[in-house]
Amino acid sequence: MEADLHPLEGERLRLEALVDATDGIDPWCSGPDWTFSTHRGFAGSIAPIVLGDLDRWGVILASYRDEDDEPVLGGIEPLWGFSCPLLLPDPARQAREFAAELAALQGWSRLVITGLTAESDLYSESIRALATVGTVYRAEGIQRCLADLSGGVDSWFARRSPRFRQQWRRRLRQAGDAGVTVEAVTSSDGLMDRLLTIERSGWKGAESDGITSPGMETTYRYMIDRMGETGRLRASIARLGGDDVGFVLGGVRAGIYRGLQLSYTEAAADLGVGHYLQSHQISSLEPSIHTYDMGMDMEYKRRWADELRSTVVVIVHRGP
Repeated sequence: MEADLHPLEGERLRLEALVDATDGIDPWCSGPDWTFSTHRGFAGSIAPIVLGDLDRWGVILASYRDEDDEPVLGGIEPLWGFSCPLLLPDPARQAREFAAELAALQGWSRLVITGLTAESDLYSESIRALATVGTVYRAEGIQRCLADLSGGVDSWFARRSPRFRQQWRRRLRQAGDAGVTVEAVTSSDGLMDRLLTIERSGWKGAESDGITSPGMETTYRYMIDRMGETGRLRASIARLGGDDVGFVLGGVRAGIYRGLQLSYTEAAADLGVGHYLQSHQISSLEPSIHTYDMGMDMEYKRRWADELRSTVVVIVHRGP
């Protein structure tokens, strides 16, 4: 419904075009599927600040208050720092234009830019331009785990360790022997409610560590609806004895499958449901998907990954 649209929904296509033309950023999480959803879930009352014309370049910011009640500018994704708000396809020229508009913007004392690749022209040109606005600092960002699917699932699987492959096959047999089946879900209708029911029956729900918290529920309900409308939704639900016992949720765009959430009930915890779902999800991805982005680096994800990709954070303290 119209009331549910993000304030920048009308600019979605232009923003996605800028994301795709900008090197040195996470192309999935810097796009509207992620940024609009996380903004709505965790900072929906804060209006976006748009710099640039959104044709040649754009920077989408929001103004927050820090612990000292000082105004701080950052991207509209307020928590994790996967996304980069700088959509500058030609950073050598456009970073200077951005810095000029930023200097003219009143009411901020510090700027925090996440999601930059330190080896990119976007990073080097941006810090050079921002040095004219204030004092620039660099901090470590996050690492993401990426799997290369460009050679197909069989090629990816062949690169895993013998122990991984052995455990994978054993867990698939375990789930199959127990009678677990997988339902591919292509529609967003009613999906979030099914996921919440599964989550509340597992350890994540008991610890409010997943999608059951208010902010996460809002984020993923919005994201699922938007991906469902655009055909980007990829979800599978594990079933056992007529009941939903697990799910895997992700989305695709521009050749990337972004894993978002995986969970299962306590009743299915010892049945290898997680591996069963992952196997089904990866195997069902279309041939055009060349990268599986697993998100934030965690030890268990490294067994699935071919690459760790790091980002940095740029912090600008405004000059006098």
